Amino acid sequence: MTTPPVTMETVNIFDGKGMEENAKNVTQSKMLQELKAVIREIIQYFQEKEPECYKDNYAADYRDESHDFDHENFLFVSTDRFLRVKTLVDFKPTNDDELGFNKNQILTITSMKDEHCWVGELNGRTGWFPSKFVKTLDERSKKYSRAGDGFVNDEIIHLIKHKFCSALSSILQHGLKTSLLLPNSNHIWQYIEEVSNHEIGKDFQSVISRLVLCKTFRLDDEGKVLTPEELLFRSIQKINQTHPNEDMNSKFQSFIAYALNEQVLHLWWEILCNCDVIKHKWYRGCSFVTSPAWIEIKCEFRVLCNFTFYLPDVPHRFTSNKTKENLRREVSEMLVKHHLFSWDL
Repeated sequence: MTTPPVTMETVNIFDGKGMEENAKNVTQSKMLQELKAVIREIIQYFQEKEPECYKDNYAADYRDESHDFDHENFLFVSTDRFLRVKTLVDFKPTNDDELGFNKNQILTITSMKDEHCWVGELNGRTGWFPSKFVKTLDERSKKYSRAGDGFVNDEIIHLIKHKFCSALSSILQHGLKTSLLLPNSNHIWQYIEEVSNHEIGKDFQSVISRLVLCKTFRLDDEGKVLTPEELLFRSIQKINQTHPNEDMNSKFQSFIAYALNEQVLHLWWEILCNCDVIKHKWYRGCSFVTSPAWIEIKCEFRVLCNFTFYLPDVPHRFTSNKTKENLRREVSEMLVKHHLFSWDL
């Protein structure tokens, strides 16, 4: 048997480029599987906590036609809504026209004409109550889910903050261009901000005048439904205004909380991946944002619209009280151990 001659083509096979490309593909596949695993864990969590509410299979729909109804469903959720509040204290009625309730119950609001006294419904009973005794939840059409309420449930906070945000952050960081002089100069939060500003700037005159911050993102002050782009812009504005001193990782976590609360993560992801002018400036060709893989991720995110989230948007509240108490105790023990302090913190 004769040995084939060594040519430049033969040498190129062993120059490491092919192995490097395969390594990139393996890395991408691993990150994608990790993201899917976290989403499956979130689904399983809701099904275990509230099996009577979540009985479906909740598999991602990858068909091309599945995208045709995304904006239609968004509009339906925005217009077919009702306002709900969560009670902050116990309220004992003294008159027949008052609505009594216990702390942490969910009321449906039927009238807010009076600033201080609202009318609501609870278990078939209707009456008025002091508005300062409740906190607005949302205006989505889905029923309230205690499993998705991060204000009373630490487990969903852990799933979203420590697992889901981490997995999605890895997806967005993959292929992000960096500076040789300042390798950590670019952050995914900066990319999200730039895309938002670019998208809202396309139709600046018609929308900017009504993007006034209020309690509800879905509607402006005149009751007009906001587009996903306007909703994205408004959310980022509020995060920057309410968390001016927070680091960009905390702002990113707040961004995810808003997206899940408003059931628009899949639409916002589509905006981030379809902004060609900005994405090629920030990302290399190997990224998820610039590759067709973003469509598969969008389909996975769409599944999360089947679940109701009510997550705190403030970073320091995106940590359970139990965790903070543990940290407080550990620091106190360390200081006492090293004789730095002998009193309680």
